[in-house]
Amino acid sequence: MNMRSPLWFVVAGVIAVAGFVAAGLYLWPRFASVEAGMIRIVAPGSASITLEKPGSYTIFHEKQSVMDGKYYASDTAAGLQVELVAEESGAPVRIVAPVGRTSYSMGDRKGESIFIFTIDRPGRYRLTTGVTGERVVLAIGQRIFGTIFTLVAGTIAIASAGLAIAGIIVALVIWQRSKAPAKA
Repeated sequence: MNMRSPLWFVVAGVIAVAGFVAAGLYLWPRFASVEAGMIRIVAPGSASITLEKPGSYTIFHEKQSVMDGKYYASDTAAGLQVELVAEESGAPVRIVAPVGRTSYSMGDRKGESIFIFTIDRPGRYRLTTGVTGERVVLAIGQRIFGTIFTLVAGTIAIASAGLAIAGIIVALVIWQRSKAPAKA
């Protein structure tokens, strides 16, 4: 295979760019699903929510958020009280502070973890909140950071694969050209 042609550099460039395009096409629809998977409510208030999977959930205070066409901004959720009860049985769910704080920024939303809870079975739950001060948006999600990490890792892997293939092509072209006899 003759890889001395300068067109191989163009092929390598196209493959590198294609890797970045593929990474973007991988990330874009999945990123929106992460945000869509969050349950949002305005506190203070009460809402019936459906939790579809057993396991741990995190409640985030969204310091910047948009809900029902209204923009919310609040630096603190001081005095926030949250209660969660299984609607079927009336059993309360234990809500605690997270061991470590995590935060996110997705588009026009910025959130910070403030509570966690675990449920044994999926179903409908009544979330009741009381807060002193301004109205705030709470977002509830499950395995949010694991999902985000997987998306970032997948995106990096796809972009890196394109760069690696392009790099191999460039290295082969340079190697083939270095072996070519010098023209007199």
